[in-house]
Amino acid sequence: MMTERKKTGWNVPGMVGLTFAPMGLLFLILGITFWFGQVGEDPNDPMLFLCSFGGTGAVFLLVGLGLLGSELRRRRLMKRAYEGGNCVSARITAVREKRNVKINHRHPFVVECRWTDPATDEEHVYTSRYLREDVTGLLTAKEAPVYVDRMDARIGFVDIDAALPDVPGLMTKLEEPGTD
Repeated sequence: MMTERKKTGWNVPGMVGLTFAPMGLLFLILGITFWFGQVGEDPNDPMLFLCSFGGTGAVFLLVGLGLLGSELRRRRLMKRAYEGGNCVSARITAVREKRNVKINHRHPFVVECRWTDPATDEEHVYTSRYLREDVTGLLTAKEAPVYVDRMDARIGFVDIDAALPDVPGLMTKLEEPGTD
């Protein structure tokens, strides 16, 4: 029997990192290649190519790897919360359009859930992965299961699939590169 793998989806930092890291690596390799190849007519030209291409490439590569690393860490924490966290029932408070994000010329939606920790009386807000459509009318429950990390209650995985109907052909997950 195969176990179901929950989808965490890619967020904006991960997608930007997936773009910046390869571009930075390409520019860094170009700069080093021009420097080793002694490209140019002036004796200072190879160093100019190394500084301009290599410097720009190094900055892009470092920013891309940093963003990619933070996204991979977020995904690892979501997986840890899902696989080993406490399952709580959180109140669905809103379905919001993420106006600061645009994927395939559309703004994605997220479902916002709130849960109050009975031990500390602290309220936590969790958001689902990006959804392609506004699912307000499709929600089958007023609560959604949230898998809260045992070590840090601020980290939680919203299992939004459990609060949506099982309709064949309903596409709620954005098609993103590398999504589980």
